[in-house]
Amino acid sequence: MSETNQTEQKGKKGLIYITLFLLLTNVFTLYLYFTAHQENVELVTNNTDLSVEKSALQAELEEMLAQYDAAITDNEEMNAQVAEQRAQIEQLLAQAEKHKDDAYIIYKLRKEAATLREVMKDYLVTIDSLNTLNQSLIAEKAEVKMELNTQKVENKQLNDKNAELAKKVEIGSKLKALDLVSVGQRVKNTTVHRETDRAKRVDKIKTCFTIDKNEVAKPGKKDIYLRIVDPNGEVLSYDQSEKYMFTYEDKEGLYTRKEELMYENEEVDMCLYWDVLKEPIEGKYIVEIYAEGYLIGTTDFELQ
Repeated sequence: MSETNQTEQKGKKGLIYITLFLLLTNVFTLYLYFTAHQENVELVTNNTDLSVEKSALQAELEEMLAQYDAAITDNEEMNAQVAEQRAQIEQLLAQAEKHKDDAYIIYKLRKEAATLREVMKDYLVTIDSLNTLNQSLIAEKAEVKMELNTQKVENKQLNDKNAELAKKVEIGSKLKALDLVSVGQRVKNTTVHRETDRAKRVDKIKTCFTIDKNEVAKPGKKDIYLRIVDPNGEVLSYDQSEKYMFTYEDKEGLYTRKEELMYENEEVDMCLYWDVLKEPIEGKYIVEIYAEGYLIGTTDFELQ
C-alpha cells in the first residue's frame, strides 16, 4: 500500500474516533440533563407535599382545640385534664410552625396529633356523659325544688286553714254574758233591797247576767270578774293593791269582784253584788264582765 493511502486511512480512523467521542459526550450530557430535571421535579413535588402535610396538621390541631373549646363541663378534675391536653396541642402547633420545612418532624408531629385525637375522643365522651348526668341532676333538683315549693305552699295553706279553724274554735269557745243588767240598790234592815238611781241612796250595786250555753268551751272552774268603772274612770274596788289585780286582754288592771263558777257547758244565771264603800258620784257607770282573760259582756247605768 502506498504512503498516501496509509495517510488517508489514518485520517478516517481519527475522524471516526472523534465522532464517537462527541456522540458519547452528547449522550452523557443529555443523561445529566434529564437526571437533573427529574430531581428538580421530585424536589418540587416533595416540597409541595410537605406544605400540604404541614397545613393539614395545623388544621387538625386547630380543629381539636375548637372541639375542646366547645366541650364545657363543671367538673374541675376534667377541666384540668382538658387544659393539659390543650397545652400539648398548642405545643404541637408551635413545633409545626417552627419545623415547617422538616418533613421528618412534620411526620412525627402528625403521629403525636393522632394520639392526642384518640385521647380527645375519650375525653369528649366522658364530658358528654358528665354533662348529661349534670343536666339530669339539675332537672331532678329543679323538680325536687318545685315539689318542695308546692309542699311549702300546701303546708302554708294547711297551717293558715288550721290557724283559721283554731281561731274559730277559740272564738266559738268564748263564754258570753247575756241579759247583762246593773243597777244601784238601797238596803233596808239588811234584807230589803230596792232599786234606786239616786247616788246618795245607793248602798250596793247589783249586776245580774246569764252565762250562755257553749258546747265548744272547755268545762270546769271559771273565774268570773266584775269590773265597775265610775264616771271619773276609776275602778270601784275594795283595795287598790295587787290582790285585786287581774290580767285581761294582755294587760293588767283592777277588778271590782271575783266569783268562781263551775261551768258545765250549760246556761248559768249569776248575780254579783258590790257594797259601796263611800257615797257614789253622779254620772254614768260602765260595767264589764270578764272570763278567761277576755270581755264577755258589758252594760252601763246612771246615778243622779
